[in-house]
Amino acid sequence: MIEKLWELESFDLVKHEVILKNQSVRMMFLSSLTSSESITSIIQGFLMSEDQIPLCFFNGSSSLIEQYDKAEFLLLSGQCLIFLEDKVYALETRNYPNRGIEHPNVEKSIRGSHDSFTENILLNTGLIRRRIRTSNLIIEISQEGKMTRNDLAICYIKGKADPDLLQDLKDRLKKNTTIEINNERNLVEVLYGKTMNPYPHVRYTERPDICAIHLMQGSIILLVDNMPCCMILPSTFFEQLQQIEEYTQTPFVAFFTRLIRLSGVFISVYLLPFIVLCMMTNRPMIHEITSSTQWQFIVFQIFICEILIEWVRQSFLYAPNLINAMMGFLVVFVLGDFGIELGAYTKEILLLVALSNLGNFLTPSYEIALANKLMRMILTLLTLLFHTFGFALGVLFHFFLLLHTNIMKHCYLYPYIPFDLKEMKRLMFDTNIYTK
Repeated sequence: MIEKLWELESFDLVKHEVILKNQSVRMMFLSSLTSSESITSIIQGFLMSEDQIPLCFFNGSSSLIEQYDKAEFLLLSGQCLIFLEDKVYALETRNYPNRGIEHPNVEKSIRGSHDSFTENILLNTGLIRRRIRTSNLIIEISQEGKMTRNDLAICYIKGKADPDLLQDLKDRLKKNTTIEINNERNLVEVLYGKTMNPYPHVRYTERPDICAIHLMQGSIILLVDNMPCCMILPSTFFEQLQQIEEYTQTPFVAFFTRLIRLSGVFISVYLLPFIVLCMMTNRPMIHEITSSTQWQFIVFQIFICEILIEWVRQSFLYAPNLINAMMGFLVVFVLGDFGIELGAYTKEILLLVALSNLGNFLTPSYEIALANKLMRMILTLLTLLFHTFGFALGVLFHFFLLLHTNIMKHCYLYPYIPFDLKEMKRLMFDTNIYTK
């Protein structure tokens, strides 16, 4: 085993050999994942303990390794291997490159905490433990994937998490033999398989305070190394519409905020299809919009506005910060008076599309916002093709899609289906951290 390990080659793989009293001592480590201070202390320990029997040279964590696969994994994880007297020892010297704790980029808050997860799984678990100081908080680490062997942490509070759900989660992970775990999306495919359902089966968050709240409510948290967010399961549709800011307000203000947000989410999905239906049936409520224009061209204008706004969203999302200012001028020309004067769309159509997209921006879950936007386009298309029947068919399709979204435990529309009055009151009125 020692000779096989010693034959490994890589530009960042460092090998050293020293002779202590006619005894060969060899060490191997990856310079890219290893702390230089720890390596220096090991070498100094060799020189200072040369006359000691047995040799004692490291005051950190160490373990005797007897299997080649485990030794190779620890070496590639950043630990230092010491070959001494035909034995292999693994010394804890890992120092992963990572960025510091920063403000949350997606889930912002005014009065909530301003720290967020990083790509370091050890640091992320520390952010959770800082908020929950109980011995019942269990964090289990495993390695998933044949080549990536990426660290996966399962966090739960003993006595609160559903044991059947926890066992089902572990069984699903054991069955994985093909999918490599590089991010949360790969992990979702392991748990639920590939699906055409646009709605997320789990909740994603980059905030450790949201994780702590869900842990105390009995949820299970999954952390994947190299990813600055976590997965919360099980998570229903309405739980993903909650925001941390609600827990910093009075009950009445929190209820008002939740009500406004839910109405915005509802408008983001159904406003445009409903307007298209009214135009096609010549309803007087939209007489001002359709008085001088054919409804077919108005529907075309709606789709043009939707596509333009989606282009703007993606361009601001992925473009470098240095050119965002220049892109702002382009947006003014595209969605301003210039586009209206050319006849690409009217002021009323631009207002309707803007209101629908504002509802998307109100949605705390980025994944649900994208899924709702896709459903809005599908509903509009069905309404255009089949009129009232198409609108009703689209609404039913949306309802049954949400109803049959698998989340391992409750229905996706819980607590409204099945109806649970206590849980509904908690979601709408409670501002305290509710523990089950």
